[in-house]
Amino acid sequence: MNAAFHGLFIRICKRGLQRSILLILMICSFAGGCGYKFGEASKPAVFPANAKTILIESAVNNTVITGVETELTNELRREFALDPNLKTTVDNGDVNLKTVISFYDDTPSAYRADGKELTRSGTLRVRCSLIQSGTLKQLWKNDFSASYTYTVTDSIQGTLSNRRRAISQMIRDITPRIHRSIYDSF
Repeated sequence: MNAAFHGLFIRICKRGLQRSILLILMICSFAGGCGYKFGEASKPAVFPANAKTILIESAVNNTVITGVETELTNELRREFALDPNLKTTVDNGDVNLKTVISFYDDTPSAYRADGKELTRSGTLRVRCSLIQSGTLKQLWKNDFSASYTYTVTDSIQGTLSNRRRAISQMIRDITPRIHRSIYDSF
């Protein structure tokens, strides 16, 4: 009886070991198939190591809203002025940030009971690119958009003032995202 028990115990252990090995192999094959990686070589940085200065070029405004290009340019310059890695310059930067305000639109988003507009939702889109000065090679490119709702008043002046504040808020929303996106890409 003791020998039979010992033989049964050995068979169970062998099957258990086989099952364990099979289970480990299955886990490894599934982990590899779903995109999980146990280790990855570091990706080479495309951001030039010798880039110490950045020129923030004046934004190009392709919308009918006047002055928005100046506001965006000033906000970007303020944002990058706080950056310890790149010093902003007014001419001949190692890299140049180009921005184009490519789109602005606002549409009614809510109505009053009498059918008049209560609020409008504005959307601003900005196209950005980072260019290496010496080679004019495009290092990075990205599009950003922001939306903001503003109140429609009974006066045109009040509504336009609210729209301007909404555009300013959209610019304040986009500016740090542009800055972070540049560094996240390298």
